[in-house]
Amino acid sequence: MKELISTGALQTIALVGISKNSGKTTLLNSILRESPNLAWGVFSTGSDGEEMDRLFKTPKPQVYLSPGALFCCDAQTLDQCGSGVELLKSEIYTGRKLYIAKAMIPLATQITGPSTVQKQMHMVLTMRSLGAKKILIDGSLDRKSIALEDDVDAILLLIGASFGKLDEIIGEIQRLLLLKSIPVSSRSKYIKDNFPNAEETLIERGDTWYKSGLKSLINHEKALKELLDDDVSALYIPTSITDNIYDKVIGNIMDLKPELIVRHPECLKLSKDRLDTLLHKVSVRCLIPFKIIAFALNSTAIASDPIEADKFRTTIREHFPDQKFIDTMELENAR
Repeated sequence: MKELISTGALQTIALVGISKNSGKTTLLNSILRESPNLAWGVFSTGSDGEEMDRLFKTPKPQVYLSPGALFCCDAQTLDQCGSGVELLKSEIYTGRKLYIAKAMIPLATQITGPSTVQKQMHMVLTMRSLGAKKILIDGSLDRKSIALEDDVDAILLLIGASFGKLDEIIGEIQRLLLLKSIPVSSRSKYIKDNFPNAEETLIERGDTWYKSGLKSLINHEKALKELLDDDVSALYIPTSITDNIYDKVIGNIMDLKPELIVRHPECLKLSKDRLDTLLHKVSVRCLIPFKIIAFALNSTAIASDPIEADKFRTTIREHFPDQKFIDTMELENAR
């Protein structure tokens, strides 16, 4: 882990899980503990380090910070930290006042952060201006998280036993690896420069791009079909492509075989079988790659049948011998 984190090019790192209780806080603490002398900035896209899980009412670990680490918190947490922190900055984020503080002593605390991508990116820049060299973000795999933005250099993806049965988890890892394999389109720069933050489907005919007027494909599958013909060389769909949309319209795209471009691979909300078929029949590309640098395992299952830890980690590692899997339980036992 230390070799991955210490890489100079990885300055903004997001921790995301495929399910609730995936072990993000445990991994975050392990990273901070392993490299305490790095100038860290830490925040969450939600809330992290609270004493009790709000849904399952189970105990949760706090966030442990070494002196010098910057973190984002609310007023209640700031008051609880008292003289153990130095207040650096306060700002209003979508009607909520948040604080950036520096730990002056070893702290066990709670962190939070802005709820929108734009404000999360602003938080990264603010922490950098205050001295943070590396940023750790407790994020998520959704469009409201900075984890799927260009601004993030790497993703640590946590695989928790709470996701489901072992065969379901293996299938999900296979699906995620397919998404990770999707390359960036050669048209990526052009689309970003000429259609920044495009929210509607774009169509390329020859060397010219056209706006379709379709901001969603839900209930507009017929309209998209009518726009497709043999002259279409590329299609950019910025919204999610679900199994339902796949069944209604992707068949036409596979017949015409234009380059299919998505904003991020995670926009392909498809079952593994459908995704596999799509990738074999169409040239699928993205604007932003899935920047997974490693997977982390958490064999503890909340509100479901637990998977025996040794079996969990051994089975997954045997299925994916070429992938790096960190185990959060092993990290805790190594303390």
